[in-house]
Amino acid sequence: MRRLSIAFVTTVLLAGSATAETFKDWQVSCDANHQCQATGLAAGDPDAKGYVSIRRHISAPTEVRFAVADPTGALAGRPHVLLADGKPVGALADPITFSAPEEEGGLAEATLVLDARSSLPQTLRQHHSLQLQAADGSLAVNVSLAGAVAAWLYMDDRLGQTSPPAKPAI
Repeated sequence: MRRLSIAFVTTVLLAGSATAETFKDWQVSCDANHQCQATGLAAGDPDAKGYVSIRRHISAPTEVRFAVADPTGALAGRPHVLLADGKPVGALADPITFSAPEEEGGLAEATLVLDARSSLPQTLRQHHSLQLQAADGSLAVNVSLAGAVAAWLYMDDRLGQTSPPAKPAI
């Protein structure tokens, strides 16, 4: 049932878009108003309980929104940290707090607003997955980045922007 609800949410997020593309485990939609949204699903989880979406607009800061099925409401108000491949993500290390689900058994959401100097594009290029982890070590969501770079580059193209080339990993 959870899987169906995440698939439904993804479909709703992408509905009505002017263009939509799929890059491995990421889906991207862009509209005529110069807004794009990429959505990635939980990594290797057939019963995916969450997703991450990256919303970009030509003249607004990038928003990264995490949504997680929260049937008990246990995530609301609990601080989580963003990890890439299980390690803190430097400039993105501020705690992220989930809202209460809008309905019982619904999705809890947390949003991270990034400025243009954000290290997110580099993080997408250099890592395999993003996680949101609570202080007790439990994971709220683990999202694959397999198609994230292609999704980001597609959004760049649709928004008429260019991303810096990827730096080689050391």
